[in-house]
Amino acid sequence: MKNLTAEDMVIALLVALFLRKSDRIQKAIEMWNECLVLLNNTDKNSKDQFNSLRHQIYKAIYLVLFRAYRRISDYKSAERYGRKLLVLYSESGDLAIEGDVSMALAEIVESQNRFTDAKQLYEKAIDRKRQTGEKLREASACARLGAMFYKLGENLKAKEYVERALAIRTENGDRRGEASCYQSLAALHQSLGECNKAKEYLHKALLISTEISDRKKEASCYGNLGYVCVSLGQYNKAEEYLQKALVIRTETGDRRGEISCYINLGCVFMSVGQYDKAKEYLQRALVFSTEIGDRRGEASCYGNLGCVFEYFGQYDKAKEYVQKALVINTEIGDRGGEASCYGNLGYVLSSLGQYDKAKEYLQKALLIRIEINDRRGEAADNRNLGTVFLSLGQYEKAIEYLQTALVISTEIGDREGEAADYGSLGNVFESLGQYDKAKEYLQKALVISTEIGDRRGEASCYTDLGDVFECLGQYDKAVEYLQKGLVIATKIGDKKGEASTYGNLGTVFKSIGQYGKAEEYLRKALVISTEIGDRRGEAADYGNLATVFWSLGQYDKAKEYLQKGLVISTEIGNRRGEATCYGNLGHGFTCLGQYDKAEENLQKALVISTEIGYRNGEASTYGNLGTVFLSRGQYDKAKEYFQKSLVISTEIGDRRGEAVNYGYQGILFESLGQYEKAEEYFQLALGIRNEIGDREGEAADYGNLGTVFWSLGQYDKAKEYLQKALAIRIEIGDRKGEASCYGNLGHWFQSIKQYGKAKEYLEKALVIRTEIGDKEGEAADLGNLGIMYRKFGDYEASEVCLEKALSISRDIGDRRKEFQTLQEYAILYLCQNKIKDSLSCLHLCIEKYEELRYFLGANDHFKTSFLEDSGIFPYKLLCTLLCNTGKTRDALYVEELGRARGLSDLMAEKYSVETHVPANLQSWFCSENILRKKNNSTCLYISYFHNDLHLWILKTSGVLLYRRVSPEDNLVHAGLPEDLPLSEFLADSFRSLGILPTEDCEDRSLNMVELQPLSPEQKSSARMRLVEEDEDEDEDEDKEVISSLSLCYKMFIAPVYDLLEEPEVIIVPDRSLYKVPFAALSEKEGAEYLSETHKIRVIPSLTTLKIIQDSPEDYHSNTGALIIGNPKVHWLPSLPCARKEAEMVGRLVGVPPLLEEEATKQAVLERISSVGLIHFAAHGKAERGEIALSPIPIPNSQNAIPPQDAYMLTMADVSRVKVRAKLVVLSCCHSGRGQIRAEGVIGIARAFLGSGARSVLVALWAISDLATEQLMNRFYKHLVEGESASESLHQAMKWMRKNRFTKVSEWASFTLIGDDVKLEFHNQR
Repeated sequence: MKNLTAEDMVIALLVALFLRKSDRIQKAIEMWNECLVLLNNTDKNSKDQFNSLRHQIYKAIYLVLFRAYRRISDYKSAERYGRKLLVLYSESGDLAIEGDVSMALAEIVESQNRFTDAKQLYEKAIDRKRQTGEKLREASACARLGAMFYKLGENLKAKEYVERALAIRTENGDRRGEASCYQSLAALHQSLGECNKAKEYLHKALLISTEISDRKKEASCYGNLGYVCVSLGQYNKAEEYLQKALVIRTETGDRRGEISCYINLGCVFMSVGQYDKAKEYLQRALVFSTEIGDRRGEASCYGNLGCVFEYFGQYDKAKEYVQKALVINTEIGDRGGEASCYGNLGYVLSSLGQYDKAKEYLQKALLIRIEINDRRGEAADNRNLGTVFLSLGQYEKAIEYLQTALVISTEIGDREGEAADYGSLGNVFESLGQYDKAKEYLQKALVISTEIGDRRGEASCYTDLGDVFECLGQYDKAVEYLQKGLVIATKIGDKKGEASTYGNLGTVFKSIGQYGKAEEYLRKALVISTEIGDRRGEAADYGNLATVFWSLGQYDKAKEYLQKGLVISTEIGNRRGEATCYGNLGHGFTCLGQYDKAEENLQKALVISTEIGYRNGEASTYGNLGTVFLSRGQYDKAKEYFQKSLVISTEIGDRRGEAVNYGYQGILFESLGQYEKAEEYFQLALGIRNEIGDREGEAADYGNLGTVFWSLGQYDKAKEYLQKALAIRIEIGDRKGEASCYGNLGHWFQSIKQYGKAKEYLEKALVIRTEIGDKEGEAADLGNLGIMYRKFGDYEASEVCLEKALSISRDIGDRRKEFQTLQEYAILYLCQNKIKDSLSCLHLCIEKYEELRYFLGANDHFKTSFLEDSGIFPYKLLCTLLCNTGKTRDALYVEELGRARGLSDLMAEKYSVETHVPANLQSWFCSENILRKKNNSTCLYISYFHNDLHLWILKTSGVLLYRRVSPEDNLVHAGLPEDLPLSEFLADSFRSLGILPTEDCEDRSLNMVELQPLSPEQKSSARMRLVEEDEDEDEDEDKEVISSLSLCYKMFIAPVYDLLEEPEVIIVPDRSLYKVPFAALSEKEGAEYLSETHKIRVIPSLTTLKIIQDSPEDYHSNTGALIIGNPKVHWLPSLPCARKEAEMVGRLVGVPPLLEEEATKQAVLERISSVGLIHFAAHGKAERGEIALSPIPIPNSQNAIPPQDAYMLTMADVSRVKVRAKLVVLSCCHSGRGQIRAEGVIGIARAFLGSGARSVLVALWAISDLATEQLMNRFYKHLVEGESASESLHQAMKWMRKNRFTKVSEWASFTLIGDDVKLEFHNQR
């Protein structure tokens, strides 16, 4: 190597250069890299001529490698060599080439969405080019930086740099560059909704390109003009421009440009409903993209073809194509394309009614948009999520996302997006029955669409406004607006929009009884939908025509059309459309008096609506089923279903649906002759109709009230109300509803930090509340204004508002508002560093919370939800402040007040003991008395609030020790963000450890979608009660397990390890800490596990332990056992090891187990209250660990799956019995699972504790049958020998580790919750 000469190196470089020029780039790269190796190995101390050229050779090799790697799109390697070049050129002072390399590097990092790095590199390039006087290169860098700012939505900065580039290029006579700048400015103005300005700039660019005979640029200008015309709804003009672009691209051999034209033409044809033509052009583009290896173009074609198939109603095909696009975009690192694909998949799944899956994909898209700072895409994804929540009837959530989209669209100047957001918000308010608000927002959308020349958006606004007027009963106005929308849709060639508008006009004419006209318009809609292949629209048109035929009494024709609609909806997988068809069939059969058929179809509609989360449909179907039962005279059942419908309508804010249900109940009571009650419900319905301006419904309610007053003999009043029903023409202003809307909008603006707007809306609401005497609303608005002023930093104004809110709340007895106001006072004082005042308010706040909690009575669900929604924050904040001021014992008591209170109440009720825990700190029972009975134990009490970690050690001697931990250093050391919330770390880490089941590992045998019994082969392969780990788990996952467990050890155990002197540790975990396998925590790989040195037990709170200790001595049974093994559930896989396990336990304790068919729910519930030991070895449900038992066979059922309540042992079942067992062993899949709340884990284990079990052994995750059987064998051997449950588990884990079950996931799953118990088996054996 030392003898290498300059000549050798030159020859090698020339060979590499030859290889590159002959397109053998990879070979050339290998050769250049070998040159580098040789160069690096030469004697660096040599003084010969070759050594003096070393730096020049390095530069040459780095430069060619940089260019070669760029050419093959290996940007990571290209960047590495580019960075080295920058150092060398900077050292040598070669500013010109340094600027060139900076520019090239900027383009690379920009393509990877590393915009900060790209900005720095572009600025460096601009600086170097300015210094060297290379004006055109400076202009090029300015133009690139402007383009990047445009991509980021920073339009002013984009304009600044592009105009700077334009000035330089114009000054220097760079006509081609001048044209490029005009194109960039056109794109910028188009994004701002200034399409005519965009056209002006593009025509300037086109003129220059034509003058200088730049055919490529000319084609580009035509293509961009086509794109602008699409935005303007000028589709014919768009096609004309794109065809011109295509001709030039073809003539000049620009295959990539040709592909772009075909794609854009395909999109134009899609816009006008010419889907076959769109498909033809996109498929042509796909062929060309594949031929030339244009992966980005290929992905774009697949994505757009997916949209075409979606329009055709071929959703499986649509998903297939979009997923192909997603794969390509992911492979080539196109994050924007990836986000677009996720968004399109969300849209397709939303069309299928798979809203949860749609949300999942749209959330993925949104995360990427935020990550790459794509503001326009972020707004679009928020908008699409809003429409999904609208479909689900989750209106507040829909408004939240749409308001976010609106804010972004407004900020970045995206006028088209702004119009779309206003339109979507209008649709939400229409669904809420807030028609004035809906009109206001749709009118805003219409104004913007008209201003920017968006004809398609304009048509859409007219159509939506027509729908609002129809809901208001203003049919003439509805027809007027729909006709306007129809004219525009027809003029611009939007066939799908045309069909939709004809359909809406048809429904309006049906509403006013013009059935002939309705049929005419609906048939026009059907013809167009069929022509353009819009299967979804076709199904809807058949359904609407069917409702017309029902009204005309043409029942057979109506059924025929509904069946056609149903067939199409089923074929294309449109579940919502399917539900609608079944609902319409049910309604039709009700009208015909065929109630059995009506119920059958409505139940089908209900099942689908419930499955897809279509809450509006669910509510509507419950109401329709109620009318069926009412018609049958089944009044109790009718009332039950009307109530179900009313509950859903109220929950989702569907005021119209709510009014309908009140009306239904009025009819029910009228049918029963209870006219006063009927009047009450009709008045409720009428009140809602007045608020929302539903004039048609208002008339119906006046009519119904007229008949009620007639039945009551109040004839004058009956006449008055019936005349009102006939003569309704006047709009009634709902002032309270108006104030409520202002208040809600103020709250939304406040949540998105537009405090000026929030103040404006809240003050409007406050004025109306004060005028109409709505004291409750007035207090709410004052409270929100107080929060807003605090966020402004105007503490004085905040305190004035809160003082008034508190006074009103106390005057009207609104305890909840008083509690919320006190909480805001505490935060305000904390912001002012008035710690003493803040502490005082928090004490009052907690006393008020305890008072509120008392009024919830015995409803455990209400208490749990109330703690989660309202109680947790004041407790946590007060605890933290007390710790900060050194009052750690008081802090522990406050923390205890917020722990497992609902569970404590349940346990106390079963044990018949007093459980009232006073909010006064001085009245708390002494902690030492709780642990005094627990010799050789130490209690570790853990709490976290944000990223403050509090650890208390309670000794049996009464000593209380406290340590505070800041986990930031540990998180950073583990490679995690310093500010990562502890709750997020706990949730995310334990999903990915490899020791918890993934979604795919959940017990699919309990998925009620799979109604077919398993085959013998399936049963054999799926024979798992606790899903076994993948035997091929890679080393990375093992390291992740060790790393996460080690990190938990360092945060929760290491700071207090020196205080854990006793052999047993009793842990009181906080929320997500229930997921932590404390037994498996160790400092590092190879170090001792905590369970090697200590027995470990978990308790939900100190209070629950005290209640167990105070339970009557004769409450728990010392003898008897209920052992359940492998209950036979014919549609679930059998569990042979579970049977063996149950037989083994039975032998050890001397009690025959209930096996297979014997293990029925009835048999279990009959014996569950009389035994000291309960052991389940069975299937567990993923959500809450509920247990599948054997159903009692039903004759002639033909293996049909019975209702879940026939075989599932649920939390509700357990809560209804008294469990007297000292120990419950849940050797089932997911037995430790449940909803993580402030209350603890809401699952089957909590249900057993709440029903009286002294202790429960649960599995935190799923493990194999073999490992479970072995662990249980050792556990019970120690238990029957008289050792405690805690010691037995300790010894069983120890044995497992020493006998080949060394993985944490195999031995550490089980956790003992509650007291440590011993059982007496000698009397049974």
